[in-house]
This record gives sequence, structure tokens and C-alpha cells, in this order.
Amino acid sequence: MKKKFLILMMLTTLLLTTACGKQSVKLKDGEEVVASVKGKEFTAEDLFENLKDKYGYDVLIDMIDTYIANEEIEDSKEIDDYVAQAVNYYSAYAQMYQMELMDFMKSYMGINVNSEDELKEFLVQDRKKTLAVEKQIGKDFSDKEVKSYYDKNYSDRLTVRHILIEIEDSDKDGSKALKTAKDLIAELKKADKDKLEDKFIELAKEYSDDSSYQNGGLIEDFMKSTVVEEFWNSSEKLKDGEFTTEPVKTEFGYHIIYRVSKKNVEKLDDVEDKIRIALAEAKVQADEMTYYKAAMDLRKKYKLDIQDKKLYESYKDFEDQVKKATGDNKTSNKIGG
Repeated sequence: MKKKFLILMMLTTLLLTTACGKQSVKLKDGEEVVASVKGKEFTAEDLFENLKDKYGYDVLIDMIDTYIANEEIEDSKEIDDYVAQAVNYYSAYAQMYQMELMDFMKSYMGINVNSEDELKEFLVQDRKKTLAVEKQIGKDFSDKEVKSYYDKNYSDRLTVRHILIEIEDSDKDGSKALKTAKDLIAELKKADKDKLEDKFIELAKEYSDDSSYQNGGLIEDFMKSTVVEEFWNSSEKLKDGEFTTEPVKTEFGYHIIYRVSKKNVEKLDDVEDKIRIALAEAKVQADEMTYYKAAMDLRKKYKLDIQDKKLYESYKDFEDQVKKATGDNKTSNKIGG
């Protein structure tokens, strides 16, 4: 019977001994005695029914989700880094509360682990479950949405120095600001090539109206989406070590730009999975029910079939609540029997 299979799943992590404490119970049909007192024997079936009523649903779903997560998500450096950061984070708080790490995890985080290795394993599985669900959510985003996110967040990154000459109210046609910018460009043209950046820094500190003047006009690792179009286009056209030989007009005034370096963007194909996860994370933050709906969809993908009636009813109730919250009225595949 499949019900007995559930008994095996629920109890294999428990060390069940007989009253004499010497022999492990071998589960066959659930009728094995796991303990006894005068006048009463307690079977594996008795234990299972009580555990099922109290913890069965949560334990079963966690077992299922853990299995699915390990099928969907491979071990990776990203997960290792996440776990290391999490352990350091929790350790800092445990130290602040003057507690042992495991005591802190149990008391404040509700995570019942007895060693750092157990904690790390818990965090690995927790991260995999999250990533598996976010991966499921990520499939719903269109290629257009992925490309849009890519363009906004994965453009080439430039580092430049610039001098901004603002157009004052009295300079109605901007001619005064333009002349100043051209005069500075003329000075830069006279500088030795190996001293060009030093000269640029000197002029930026003296003449630039931008807040970056103190750092010689330095703007580091900016993307296309973070600056005005004219500034980006002019910066991108330059080679490293070159400067604009004509003032660049923007809504802020006239710029002279010296390009320091460029970091090439990662290819879309190489980061598409990361982008879909990022979009999924944002969607879950906006509506946490999205997570539960995707988790249910993932279980359906693996053909979840709950045979135990009580556990099935608990799952069906939760499924109905999620569907109501997300506006999904589609009929689900049958679970249970």
C-alpha cells in the first residue's frame, strides 16, 4: 500500500527501538511495535498517525520540495557563496547576543540544527528550493522582458573623467559656456600624451561645475541607463586615453570627457538565467503568493500524487487558497485517490 510507503518516508529518519533498546524496528506493514507499557503496545502505524496529524503535511511537502530542488538545481559556487555569507551573518548576530550559533539559530531563527555542518546543509537545501521556484517563475517572462532588463542592467560599463561647464542664466545662448569649454579643450591638446590625464584632473578641479570636480571629474563604472544619452554616446565613441575634441552639449551644460576604461558587457545568452531569476525575485517581492503558486506548478510538473486522504485534503485546501489569492481558477490535476 502507498500509505505504508508514506510511513517509511516519515519514519526512516527516526531511530525506533524496542522496549529493550537493542533492536531497530524493521518496518514492513506498520504493525511493528515500537514501544510498549504494561497493558499497551504502540505500533509504527500509531506513531505515524499521530506524527502525521501534527507534522505530517509540513514534513511531506518539505521532503517533496527538497527532492525537486535537488533535481532542478545543481551545486554551484553561487550557492556556496550564499551559504558562507549567511553563516557569517548569523554568526555576527549570535555573537552580538552572546550566544552559541546553534542556540541562536534555534531560539531566534526557528532552525533546529546541532552543528555548523547541519546548518550549512539546511541553507544549501533552502537556497536550492528558492532557486527552483524562482526558476519556475522565470519561465513566464517573455524574451522581450528579459532583453529589456538586460539593456538596463547589463550594458558596458565606462569609467571617465569629465569637466562640466554649466550655462548660467545670464548666458542665454550658452556662448560663454561653450567658449570656456573650447578653451579648455585647447589647453588639453597642448598637453603631453603621457601627462594628459594629470592635466585633465588639474583642469577639472579648477573649472568643473560638477560635484565630481574634487576627484578630478572621475565617474566610475557607470552604465548607459544611468547617464543622459549624449554623455554616454560621446564616452563610448572614445578610446581609452582619449578626450572629446568638441564640447558635448547636454541638459546640464557643456562637457569635456576623458575616457579612462571600458568593461565589456556579458552576452545575453550567458546571463539569461540570472536575469530570469532576478525578475522572479522582484515578482515575489511584489506578491509573495506568486512563490506559492509557482511551487505548486513545479510539483505538478513532477506529477505530485498524494495518496493519503488527510494529507491530500490539507494540500488541496492550501492549493485552493493560493488559487483564490492569485486569481487562478483553472482546474488542477487530481491529487490523491
